[in-house]
Amino acid sequence: MNKPTERALAGVADKPARTTRKGGELIAEFLVREKIPYVFGICGHGNIGLLDPLYEVRDKVRLVSPRHEQTAGHMADGYFRVKHRPVATLTSTGPGSANLIMALAVAQTDSSALLAISANVPTSQFNRGPFQELNRHHQADYPNVVRPVVKRSFQPTRVDMLPLFLRQALTTAISGRPGPVNLDVPFNLFQEEAAVELEAPAEGFGTRRSGASPEEVARTLDLLQAARRPAIFIGHGVTLSEAGKELTEFARKYRIPVISSPNGMGCLDMRDPLSLGFIGRNGAYPANQAGRHTDFVLAIGGRFDDRSASSWLPGYSWNFPAAKLVHVDVDHAEIGRNYVPDLGILADARTFLRQLLAEAPSRKIPGFSEWQAEIAAWRADWEKYIRRNFEAHASPIRPERIVADCRAVLPDEAIISLDSGIHHNWF
Repeated sequence: MNKPTERALAGVADKPARTTRKGGELIAEFLVREKIPYVFGICGHGNIGLLDPLYEVRDKVRLVSPRHEQTAGHMADGYFRVKHRPVATLTSTGPGSANLIMALAVAQTDSSALLAISANVPTSQFNRGPFQELNRHHQADYPNVVRPVVKRSFQPTRVDMLPLFLRQALTTAISGRPGPVNLDVPFNLFQEEAAVELEAPAEGFGTRRSGASPEEVARTLDLLQAARRPAIFIGHGVTLSEAGKELTEFARKYRIPVISSPNGMGCLDMRDPLSLGFIGRNGAYPANQAGRHTDFVLAIGGRFDDRSASSWLPGYSWNFPAAKLVHVDVDHAEIGRNYVPDLGILADARTFLRQLLAEAPSRKIPGFSEWQAEIAAWRADWEKYIRRNFEAHASPIRPERIVADCRAVLPDEAIISLDSGIHHNWF
């Protein structure tokens, strides 16, 4: 049997002892280290053990308490949409965390990364049916409640599990297609102690960017070169990838019209002649006409959901499989979900567009002037059809008139907050 040498034992003895810290202190330190500036949440008996540690780091992490937990989730979702940086929510056990479900569902659908820290019953009371425990199928079973609306739920049961789970949770939230992740903490862990250290910081959002293979780039350009009526369809993936600059350069250089989903709008200036706006059952006529008549679609970061595909009615907004389709996305589950592509590419939007920009100059890509003329005619027809409604005095009032009057009094940089309803299509 090998015995440790005296030198090895001396080396172990010389190492400084790890500082013993409470679980709540580890979580607060993690938020500081990861530069998470806000925690949106409401205090309850389950999460009160985290309040003192958060107070100690209040100069770096601000706790903001709304009136309802669902609002906390929407605040975290909205922050990521604007800043592309994740923040955290904090909810207590039972109904407090249950109130978060709808906000997490919205965040997951629209790919917003956030860290949802929920409290649960103490581990010593697992499966005993304590106050607000869900235990019909598994003890402390909030992770199964939240599972459909998060990328993953982590439930540590010891303080020494927190460093690993914290890193894995945040990395999961910001990797690939971003989304919400749940860290469900039995509330005794906030107060219990362990001699552990946090793991290395997670990589920031957007640092891992997968690209297409050279063969995929070449095949995409082959299809573009052979096309006569190409169109680019962009979705939220282009927005999240912050690929507006590359998209604009590529579209303008090769005179390719751009069709947008609602979450892709703005990546190309909507006033640009190449921007056809939103497609689908609530979309603009030029975009739908282009979608119906195109012979090649380069879809980047878009899902072809029911709105942007007019409930997938053949020929209504798109004409697949008659048109060739290259579908690029960071989420393999979305590639081919609704339309089978001629080429599916698992890649980040910005990286892929940069690859196209680097390779395309070696190709003879036509100018598509006839296609541009067709689109210009459709745009003129659409403008003539809708323009009179922006000036109409009618009862009931026309939606276009509401939009025109709002634009007349609001500055260009004004933010308009729309409640749920069909009126969000007007803008």
